[in-house]
Amino acid sequence: MLALPPPPASAKDGLVLGLGGYPYLKRVEIAGRSLHKRVRNAARGRSLSMESNGENDARAEAKLKEEAILAKYRKSIKGKNFINLTMYQQLGLTDVMFDATPEQIKKAYHRVLIEHHPDKTLKDENDPNYLAVQKAFNTLMDPQKKRAYDSQCEFDESIPSGSEKIKQNVTGKPDPKAKYLDFYALYGPVFERNSRFSTVTPVPHLGDDETPLEEVQSFYNFWHTFESWRDFTHNAEHDVDSVESRDEKRFMMKKNEAQAKKLKKQEYNRLADLVSRAQLNDPRLRRVKQAAKNKKENERKAKEAAAQAIIDAQKAAEEAAARLKAEKEDAEKKLKTDAKMAKEKMKKAFRKVKKVFRELTEAVNDPRVDVEETEYLCESIEMDAMVALNTALGGSTDSLKAGGIEDVAKLLTSLRGDAYMQKKAAKRG
Repeated sequence: MLALPPPPASAKDGLVLGLGGYPYLKRVEIAGRSLHKRVRNAARGRSLSMESNGENDARAEAKLKEEAILAKYRKSIKGKNFINLTMYQQLGLTDVMFDATPEQIKKAYHRVLIEHHPDKTLKDENDPNYLAVQKAFNTLMDPQKKRAYDSQCEFDESIPSGSEKIKQNVTGKPDPKAKYLDFYALYGPVFERNSRFSTVTPVPHLGDDETPLEEVQSFYNFWHTFESWRDFTHNAEHDVDSVESRDEKRFMMKKNEAQAKKLKKQEYNRLADLVSRAQLNDPRLRRVKQAAKNKKENERKAKEAAAQAIIDAQKAAEEAAARLKAEKEDAEKKLKTDAKMAKEKMKKAFRKVKKVFRELTEAVNDPRVDVEETEYLCESIEMDAMVALNTALGGSTDSLKAGGIEDVAKLLTSLRGDAYMQKKAAKRG
């Protein structure tokens, strides 16, 4: 090969040396698509550059926007353990999180890859940050893996214990020492947090103290039949992709499915506890329950009052009947007592009359007067006749003597006649 001579000292900047060291001016001609584009722009009255000013501005604006997004991303991961961040944080998707679309995920991946690519970081391909970005991209681009990851990413599973003191707008004296909480502020965020896993949308809200009862019932009916899409296969116990044996992979899949099924059951039990505790402490339902309880209590009291009124009426009737019976018995007893006393009095009077009449008849010394016959006759006549006889005789021997024996004879004849009539009447009877 021949060595070229050095360029002459008179060579100027901007000249390109040709063969033999002789200078000539450099001229570059455009051709192909660039030439056609420039000619088209010139025909439309635009700049003779290959791109229009508008396109330049749009590109500049897009570049500035990308730089701003990257600056924000660098700031969000600065000073933090990148491996412990969520996949959405690793890809810079914190603004959209679970609602990120495949296009957004792909665009974010290509954007942050600039920051973590080994060619940029001068690290090898086993860099943990670089591998984390790759894993985040592969996971979020797979719908099933994304759902499994979203099911457990940044989710608080805690629910109220149900033993909190809740402010209730119902009758009752509050405990001055207790710290009362607002029901809606306590349970509302919990329901809102869990609603993200609902397969049915839109999800009703808990509402407030002014929410109609129909909406409240509809809210709890929705959560009683809540269907969750939450998937528990992320971070499963067995890594199925790490084995090649088909039988071993099938065995691991069954184990993972059994574990996921168990966790799913626990999830529904947790939601059932949340709903039951909310219903138990919901001031709106407590007011309805209290109103129903008051209504039932009033109905019970009214029923008891009606039954008691019937019992009181029956008791009053029984007491009145007993009182009338007692009064009747007392009257009958009094009549019997009076009759007995009258009878005793009459007997006593009869004995007295009989005694007086005997004394009178004995005082008469006359064979026509038989004392025994007279006593017999006196016993067979009525008391009234005896009293009348005693009255007629005057009750003393002096009156008998004054009347004479003829009066006694007449009386005896009268007595005999009365006795005969009485015996005859007794035989007829």
